[in-house]
Amino acid sequence: MAALTALAPDRQAFIAPKIFSGVVTVRKSANRMTQSEIQAYRQAVYRVSRISAQNLTDNRGYQWVAGIHGVPQGLCKHGVPSFALWHRPYVQQYEQVLQDAVPAAFVPYWNWTKDRAIPQIFLDPTWQNPDTNQVEPNPLLAQPINGSGATQRDPGNSSELISDAGLVSQALLARDYDAFSPDLENPHNNVHGWVGGSMGSIGTAAYDPLFWSHHCFIEYLFCQWQDAHTAAVEPASVTATDLIPFGVTVDQIWYYKKLGYTYESDTAARLTLSSHGAESPPVVTLISGSTVTFLPIASIDPTFVRAELRFEGLTLPEATFELRVFAGEPKANASTAIENNVHYLGSQHFFGHGGCFGAPGHCEPIDRDIFDLRPKHHYDPVRVRLNVTRRFRTLIAQQQGREVPITLVAVDPKGQELITPGLHFEGLTIVIT
Repeated sequence: MAALTALAPDRQAFIAPKIFSGVVTVRKSANRMTQSEIQAYRQAVYRVSRISAQNLTDNRGYQWVAGIHGVPQGLCKHGVPSFALWHRPYVQQYEQVLQDAVPAAFVPYWNWTKDRAIPQIFLDPTWQNPDTNQVEPNPLLAQPINGSGATQRDPGNSSELISDAGLVSQALLARDYDAFSPDLENPHNNVHGWVGGSMGSIGTAAYDPLFWSHHCFIEYLFCQWQDAHTAAVEPASVTATDLIPFGVTVDQIWYYKKLGYTYESDTAARLTLSSHGAESPPVVTLISGSTVTFLPIASIDPTFVRAELRFEGLTLPEATFELRVFAGEPKANASTAIENNVHYLGSQHFFGHGGCFGAPGHCEPIDRDIFDLRPKHHYDPVRVRLNVTRRFRTLIAQQQGREVPITLVAVDPKGQELITPGLHFEGLTIVIT
């Protein structure tokens, strides 16, 4: 085989040189943006939403990017090890789409551990649109859902977010990614449920403009954890297949400082990070045929480093709700105190799938070939891990030598008890290290 290339008279080569340059994006708190920054962000969201209004499947548009998460593409990762890593390129993809429209735009974060109210930029009913010189609906207030009805919110009381700061501090203590990601996902789920409305269901959450600032803060916490745990390595539990559809590997996105963004602190108090001694082997496994079992705490070494409850073989639910775990309080219900209650071990917050958005059979898991590259079905059983270290340590210190019942109480985002939350799991395990 032979080949001959004829060059144009004014060319030295037919491969044109490319010049690469980049600007580091600084993400700020939504409550500390300047007016020009707010205007740039709103203008960018407005412009990409206009693209979707002209063509719903244009991948430069708001609707297409939001649709990756839930309806109609359903590619998001929840309840699995890739949770934190998958949302890293997702937020960046959204930000880069906005910057194609308005280069000065960036995604602001919402620090719900400190600012326990939806930032005002997402609540203003109108804005002065510089593209039309008209007063128009605020593009950060609501957006269509897959091209149809608009997003809505139904936020709870600010006091219901108080516990999330403690859950975040606990997550930042994790020594490896596989412990950090589920610890972080727990308060993340609670915020989705607290906002309610469209944010309260996986299928519609990403259409709410508030979603991006919520996940921008999740990414900020991920960056803080990496900064504090410089020896942490890439997890073997996450592969490139888990990062579909972004076309990246874990290695390419593991070090956020190579990705072109950083965060400006909102002057919040620093979260304390510490480490503990050597590990101890797992001790006791509890298999439960219902939501109640007994935990023999006498055999547990009180010098343990980490304690977590693992829900084995759990099917992620359709509803968004909180599962409160009580030890030694068999009559616990939705009104049982969780503040200053030694019997309260913690809460697992579930971010529900909502109703099925596919054709008949869409939500019926089927066996897949070992060479099938598609993500697992969203109803495939998973292991859900709840970090109960701090409260469990207090419990065994006060009740040494006792066998205590574990009672689970389900409440909806408004604190009302759910008698039948639709949660199914095969076993409950307590793991001590």
